[in-house]
Amino acid sequence: MKITLLTLISTTLLFSAVDVKTINSKPVLSVNTAEEVMGIQFDLKYNPTELSFNGAESMLEGITFQYKDKGDGIVRGLMFSMDGMVLNSNLNELISFDFTPVNGYRGESQVNFSDLILAGNGGSQIEASLPSFVVDTNSLLPQKTQLSSVYPNPFNPSTALQYEIAVEAMVNISVFDLSGRLVETLKNGNMEPGSYNITWDASSLASGTYFIHFTSGNYNTNQKVQLIK
Repeated sequence: MKITLLTLISTTLLFSAVDVKTINSKPVLSVNTAEEVMGIQFDLKYNPTELSFNGAESMLEGITFQYKDKGDGIVRGLMFSMDGMVLNSNLNELISFDFTPVNGYRGESQVNFSDLILAGNGGSQIEASLPSFVVDTNSLLPQKTQLSSVYPNPFNPSTALQYEIAVEAMVNISVFDLSGRLVETLKNGNMEPGSYNITWDASSLASGTYFIHFTSGNYNTNQKVQLIK
């Protein structure tokens, strides 16, 4: 996705308070100013070894919001109105961010903003700075145990499994063929609550139908997958 950067045609600086609050367990970017905000641009930096960035969304209707995950824990965001609408006319809360912990990480993880631009009327720059904020992954722990997705499916030669563990338990993830023969054990051991990802590389196997069997404590489920070469 190509993101067009905001261009300022005036250097008049006005004061604004920009903050991050938590709404429904998600960080939300808010702008508190008497000035009319016509656009906002920022870079967001998080630790990809602790957090997974699942996306962001506008809390405003009729407003264009674009973001691009640039890799290495950097996300660039841009919000504006194609019709010249004021962003903060009715609501100060602008953008909601979605993070989950990486592979059972538990604790606080800091997220920082940089290169913030608030554009006012006539291209003026509204002076503001964005504080860093902390994502407490303990509040993001899954509410239920599940094998949430296997993607892609069909696949060649690998597919990614996403699963959630709500309570500490012995976890087994195994792959079986159509005859019920065990092909590979992907995970077998005790795991703490959290969201996890694992990749199954089936490059050494023949095309066909396989079943991924997921067990955690008393919970178990099967997912049919198709390997196509």
